[in-house]
Amino acid sequence: MKTTKIAAIATIITVIIMIACSYMVPAVAEVGDRGEFYPRLAVVTAYEQIEGTDEWIITCTDKDGNEWAFYGEEEDARIGNVFNLLMWNVGETETDDEIIEVYYEGRMDHNALRAWLNGEWQ
Repeated sequence: MKTTKIAAIATIITVIIMIACSYMVPAVAEVGDRGEFYPRLAVVTAYEQIEGTDEWIITCTDKDGNEWAFYGEEEDARIGNVFNLLMWNVGETETDDEIIEVYYEGRMDHNALRAWLNGEWQ
């Protein structure tokens, strides 16, 4: 009898926890909703050294043709370098968003870069 009572209490507690957790799960984002932070894969297409410094302005292009720029170091400034940009959703349009972090993901050869820029990348 005591075991049955303990099992019933444990079951009730488990059900209460499951119900409470279901309210904590965030709603599924609608298609096109970028959320507060989101990743953006982009390839370096241009760079320029800031005069008198060791800093570079790195310009990347994502698969949609949008250009994004960030400050980097000389080793980042190579055409074809692939970066994953952590973006912050600032406004209504994607072009208002800001780069928070950049992560080096590798390098593209010239053929892959050409396909990326022509929208043929899969």
